Order: sequence, then structure tokens, then C-alpha cells
Amino acid sequence: MRRIRVVAGLIRKDKKILLCQRKEDDSFGLLWEFPGGKVEEKETDQQALKREIKEELGLDIEVGNLIDIFKDRTSSLEIEVYLYEVLNFKGRPQARECKEFKFLDLKEIPKSVLAPVDKRIFSYLSSL
Repeated sequence: MRRIRVVAGLIRKDKKILLCQRKEDDSFGLLWEFPGGKVEEKETDQQALKREIKEELGLDIEVGNLIDIFKDRTSSLEIEVYLYEVLNFKGRPQARECKEFKFLDLKEIPKSVLAPVDKRIFSYLSSL
């Protein structure tokens, strides 16, 4: 079974949370997710998250503490998502490596179709 370590950022603005929509031809195409991506070899989680957010959205971020770890498994893939608080960001978000992005109130998020592991993250955040 293939294992993937992923980092994601909880980016907030005016009490809203930033979500990205995956491109149509990606796995889980057109589903919504917390921004981030795979940790490359010899990268720390923080380095990977800064790189991924810059590539995906054009933002420079300051990474805060680890919020929690979320896991999902299919027949051929096990994914671990390390969710980090983003303390602040510089720049205006741009949909560079995603189809679209939105800042949503937590109450608005269930209306979006989330990727499987992102549903777990949403449930966790909703319980706080």
C-alpha cells in the first residue's frame, strides 16, 4: 500500500476559512480541500506547506502549530494529512494550481463537496 504524507494549512480571514477546489483532471477532481500538498523528501512539514501554498495560491505564509493529524485509506492508498495553523499570510490569493478558491464561513462549508479526508478535518473543526 502506498503512503502519502501531506500538509495542509488552516488559513483564516475575517473568521472565514480558505478552501481550494481541485482541478477537474486531478484525483478527487472538482472536490474542495484545505490548501497544501505532499511533503517532498528532505523537506520539513513547515517548508513543504510554505512551498505548496506559494505554488497553489501565490501566498507567503507563516506556519503556526500543528492542529491535528487526519488519516484516510483506500484500497491502494493511505494518506496522512498534518493540518497546521497559518498565523498570517502576505499577498492576494490566486488560483494557480487549483481551479478556484473561496473564503467560507464554517457554516457554509457543508454546502461544498469536500474531498474525503477534508470531511474529517471539517468535522473536527466543527466540533471545536
